[in-house]
Amino acid sequence: MIPSPHFSRPNGFNGFNRGNSSDQMLERREELGRTLAVVLNKRSFKESGFLVDLFTLEYGRITLLTRGRANPKRPLHHLELFSYSDWHLKEGRVFHFAHEVDLLYTFSLKGREIWTAYYLNELLLRLMPKHQPAPELFQVYQEVLAALAEDVEDISPYLRHFERSLLAYLGILPDLFYDAAGDPIHSQKSYYLSHEEGVLPIEFPGTFKISGEVILKIAEEETLVGEEALIYRNMMRYLLAPLIGDKPLQSRIWMQRLYRKR
Repeated sequence: MIPSPHFSRPNGFNGFNRGNSSDQMLERREELGRTLAVVLNKRSFKESGFLVDLFTLEYGRITLLTRGRANPKRPLHHLELFSYSDWHLKEGRVFHFAHEVDLLYTFSLKGREIWTAYYLNELLLRLMPKHQPAPELFQVYQEVLAALAEDVEDISPYLRHFERSLLAYLGILPDLFYDAAGDPIHSQKSYYLSHEEGVLPIEFPGTFKISGEVILKIAEEETLVGEEALIYRNMMRYLLAPLIGDKPLQSRIWMQRLYRKR
């Protein structure tokens, strides 16, 4: 795996700060301290603000309210998508706020790599609950962004690792060493996958057929190529489908429109 950029993280809790303005219900804040974070999404809020979705190391996914859009002399590079910064946060009743922020790195992406990164962000925004730390998933996410920025020849193993890590974090990755009956997976047998029951012996009804050999290779995190890599991709899509629901991922739609083979 291509290592993600590493930065030292300052320490710090600095007590409490409570506002008393007419916006107290919105502005009332409590120190959270510092955390590393990547910007997942940004949208305008009122006249001079932004709502920013962050994936943070310490606090998981959070929504931040920040102001400053009216000052063009101070570009807000730390609010750009895929920017990696050290944030000093305060917790409000509705949104989080930034006490200070230091831009550390921006993952420079272009073309297809941008849409692939959007795919990661969409999954996090739609599937990951707020305010639940996920440091291992945060690390995997950075590794995929770093690989995209380096324009690796084959991004598929990184994407599968991220999807698998997300499913494991959500608690719905099936046991890939044992079937639903508690018997070890055998490489010479065929199985069905079930969203509810995991890996089923072939004599049970199922919808996604897969060989024991491929299941064990996935379980042992081997690098798959060719037809097996395609099966792995389709397996991840099968497991994610109930979570995504009927609303399609916009990143996937645009990837198909812009880069499908003619």
